[in-house]
Amino acid sequence: MKIYWNTLNPRLRALSVFLVAFVAIQIVFFAVDGSIKQIDVLFGIYIGGFVTYFLARWGFFAIRLPIVLPNQEITTYEKIRKNSGKRRHGPSEPAEFIDREEADDELLPDDRVIGVYLNGEAAAYPLAALGVREVSNEEYGETPIVVTWSPVTYSARAFMAKIDNRVLNLNRHTHTLFNSPTMPDESGSIIVQFIGQAVAGDLAGWTLKQIPTLTTTWAAWKEAHPDTEVMSTEGGPESDIFERYYANERNGVHSLNPTDKRLHGKDVVLGLDINGNAKAYSYTALIDQPLLEEDLGKQPIIVLHERSSATAVAFSRTVNGITLNFKGKSKNPQRRSAEATASGEGELPDYEPWLIEDTRTGSTWRAISGECIDGELKGSQLEMLPGMTGFWYAWSRFYPTADLFGAPTQPAE
Repeated sequence: MKIYWNTLNPRLRALSVFLVAFVAIQIVFFAVDGSIKQIDVLFGIYIGGFVTYFLARWGFFAIRLPIVLPNQEITTYEKIRKNSGKRRHGPSEPAEFIDREEADDELLPDDRVIGVYLNGEAAAYPLAALGVREVSNEEYGETPIVVTWSPVTYSARAFMAKIDNRVLNLNRHTHTLFNSPTMPDESGSIIVQFIGQAVAGDLAGWTLKQIPTLTTTWAAWKEAHPDTEVMSTEGGPESDIFERYYANERNGVHSLNPTDKRLHGKDVVLGLDINGNAKAYSYTALIDQPLLEEDLGKQPIIVLHERSSATAVAFSRTVNGITLNFKGKSKNPQRRSAEATASGEGELPDYEPWLIEDTRTGSTWRAISGECIDGELKGSQLEMLPGMTGFWYAWSRFYPTADLFGAPTQPAE
């Protein structure tokens, strides 16, 4: 019965609720007076309309689409809701990519970017540019990918844009599921940006393969990848227009408080899902413990947090069949905010990469890129894992049973 109700046309659901409310009012008046007057009918219409309107505003009649949440077996029917207010249009011109020197004229060292490194090619997507475009359909070598950014859930995702030998071209969203953009392709299929799962159209049930991304600063990315290309901010805002939203208490366009109260809704986490084993790592906890080694999904991993660039990243610890252990080598200083420097607490220091070393050979590695830059293993590369940044209110909805590193002893208010 519940499945039938959830799949019923929203207009029929609204009409059903209106009729139930109307009939209930008539029954009440008949029980009191033993008759039904014209005023009773009008009052019933008013109450039925009011209840229907209130439930519509709450999203009770929203279309529900079937989705199997990651690592779950049961199909659930979740609301897909249209964006409220006036639709925001991105730049009309295609994105232009520029080199590092040109990007230095557009970006400040502390501007945040989404970095992708694949097939020997590196590209950075400033939040200011991708925040208004939402998606960028690309080719790295001969590999079609799509790079996406959702400011509402603070989720950077890149996916292989190919399913069953069919290349996808994703577009800007008009609806959300759990506040995550649902991106349509040209055939009418709909992909949920947070997890890459198709929930409608002929691709329903497929999940796109995720490609690792890094959410970091421009200074950190260009230091690790000096030959990077950069999506230009030309034609759009020069800075991230969602900065106020990141700092306020609102959990999404359609407010959705987390059911898991271990963290506040807007706390940022780095999520991993390896071989069906999912875990989230609180950015706040990683500040205090910026190097964490453990096994997840029977795979030895390392989770790092470079404080100066506020960057969290995860790698496999296996190199050439050997599992390595690491420790910090250079200083990993606390990040100093622009507000603090403006108040007279000193200048914002120039970026210096955090370096770590493996205890087996003493080789030196970049924490940001996982590249070995000195020692016996020089030239080796740690495999970056597809970590998923996101606000806690969104992650805990898509991964309700996942473990959490950094849960406080007292639940968040």
